[in-house]
Amino acid sequence: MLSANPSHDTSTWTTLGDSPEVMAVVSVNLSLALLGFLGAFYLTRLRRRLVRLTDWLLTTERQSRQLLPLVQRWLAQRQQSTQQTRDRLQQIEQRLQLLQQSLSLMLWLLRRRGRMSPTADKSPN
Repeated sequence: MLSANPSHDTSTWTTLGDSPEVMAVVSVNLSLALLGFLGAFYLTRLRRRLVRLTDWLLTTERQSRQLLPLVQRWLAQRQQSTQQTRDRLQQIEQRLQLLQQSLSLMLWLLRRRGRMSPTADKSPN
């Protein structure tokens, strides 16, 4: 088909490289495409990292859920053991105090007895 418009004559067209407007449009399109590919590349890398992070977090959460009841039991046992140790220490402190009081009384009695003994009053001549 021939064009009815005489200014639309294809014989006057030049190659794409000859027109600055066409070169500008092609350059902008290539730049945008390159930026798009670069953006897609970085987004893909970010996605992979996020997937790995998500997997790690899920694994950590799963392990934490498994360990939490064990840790709670262990802590309860340690707390009970600590309380038993404190109770024993309190008993030992009470016994020690009673022993100290008994020893003080015995020393007081021995000193008093030593002063009152008839042989203590006599001095050798």
